[in-house]
Amino acid sequence: MSLERARLGPGSARPSERTGAAATVAVLLALVGLAATIWRPLAPALGPVTTDLDDFAPQVLRTVEAFREPRYVAGVVRLTLELGIPLLVVWTAWGRRLVARVAGPSAHAPWRGGLVAAAITLVTTLATLPLDVWIGFLHDGEWGFRTSDAGLWARDRAVTLGLSLTVAWLAGTVLVWAVRRWPRSWPWRLVVLGTVLAAVLVLVHPLVIEPLFTERTPLAEGSVRDEIETVLAAAGEPGLPISVADASTRTTRVNAYVTGLGPTRAVVLYDTILELPPEQIAVVVAHELAHREHADLPRGVLLTAPALLVPLLLLRGLWSSPGAARLVDARGPSDPRLVVVAVAFATLASLLGQPIGNLLSRRAEAAADHRAVTLAEDADVLVRTARTFTVRDLSEPEPPGWAVFLWASHPTVGDRIRATVQQARRQDLPLPTVEELREVERAIWHRAIPRGGD
Repeated sequence: MSLERARLGPGSARPSERTGAAATVAVLLALVGLAATIWRPLAPALGPVTTDLDDFAPQVLRTVEAFREPRYVAGVVRLTLELGIPLLVVWTAWGRRLVARVAGPSAHAPWRGGLVAAAITLVTTLATLPLDVWIGFLHDGEWGFRTSDAGLWARDRAVTLGLSLTVAWLAGTVLVWAVRRWPRSWPWRLVVLGTVLAAVLVLVHPLVIEPLFTERTPLAEGSVRDEIETVLAAAGEPGLPISVADASTRTTRVNAYVTGLGPTRAVVLYDTILELPPEQIAVVVAHELAHREHADLPRGVLLTAPALLVPLLLLRGLWSSPGAARLVDARGPSDPRLVVVAVAFATLASLLGQPIGNLLSRRAEAAADHRAVTLAEDADVLVRTARTFTVRDLSEPEPPGWAVFLWASHPTVGDRIRATVQQARRQDLPLPTVEELREVERAIWHRAIPRGGD
C-alpha cells in the first residue's frame, strides 16, 4: 500500500471520487423510500369498538399466559445479550484483544474486517444459544409446537448460523473496502449498494434461502384450491403460483407469506394451515394477496435506503473520530479493528430502529387485513381466523404494550378482531356470536387448554 493511500482518511478524497453524484443518488433513493412508506394504502383508523368477539374463555387466557410469560423473560434476556456483547467487546480489554487477534497485523485488509464482524456474531450466537435451545427446542417441544427432532433442529440452527456469519463477513469486508476506496463518499455509496442488494435478496430468496429450510410443492386440486381460486380471481391474479411448504416437519403453527419479486413471486402456505376450514385458508390467502396488491415487498426494498442513510452518516462521524480509533487501537482510517465499533453501533441502531420498523409493519398488516375482507367478502371468517391464532397457537390476544413496542410486527389478535368488526359494521356484513365461536373453537383448542366449561 502506498504512503499516499495510507494518508487518505474519511476527510480526504481521491480526485476521481464523485461525492456529489453519490450523495444525490442516495438521497433520491431515500426520498423515494420514504414516499413509498408514507403514501400507501392504509386501513381506516381503529376507533372505539364495543364487541365481545375479542373475548376468550378464561381457561384459554390462563393457558396463553402460562405459555407466554416465561418467553417474555427469555426474550428480554436475549435482547440484552445481543446488545451487551458487542458493547463489551468494544469496552473491555479481553474484547479488544480478541479483535486485535482477529484483525491481524495488516491495517488495511478488508477481509479482516469481515472476520471481526463474523467473530462478534459468533460470540453473540454462542452466548444466546442456551436461550435459543430453551425457547425453540425445549419450551416449544414441551408445549407441542416443535415437531423436528434434535438433529433437524440443530441442523437448522447451524444453517442459520452459517448464513449469519456469511452476511456479517460480507458486511464487514465491504465496509472496510468502501472506507478505503471512497474515504468521503462511502456512506452514500453503501446506501445505494444496500438497496440494490436488498432487491436482489428478495428476488432470489425463494430460490436460494427458502429451500434450505422447507420444500415447496404446488397446492393440490380440491376444495381448498377452489376457495383460493375465487379469491385469486377477485384479486385479478388468477395465475399466481400458490405453493405449500412442508413446515409440519418443524412446527405445528400455521402461517402463510408472500415471497419473491417478478418471476419468483408466489404465495406460500404452511402445510399446517391446511388443517383449517377451506374458507379460513382462503381469507389468509386474501390477506397475502393484499400484500402483493399493496406492493409491500417492493416498498420494503425501497425503505432500505432511508433506513441506511442516517445510520451510515452517523457511523461515518463515529468511525473517523479520534476517540473511536484510540478505543480500539486503530492504526488508520481503514483498520479492520474499527469494524467492532461499527458492529456495536449497528446493534444499538437496530434496537432503536426496530420499534419503528414494527410500527410500519403493523400498518401494512392492518391494511392487508382490511383489504382481505373485501377480497374474501367475509368478515365472519376473518374474525374466526384471527381467533385461531390464540386458541390454536397460543398468541396473546392483548400482549403488554412494551412487548408490542419491541417485537410485534402484526397487530394484536384483539386489534385485528376489533378492526374487522368495525369494517363489518360499516359495510353491514354479518358477524358470528362469541358463543358460536367458542363452540366451534373447542375442536381446535391447543392441547394444553382444559376442556371444561367456561
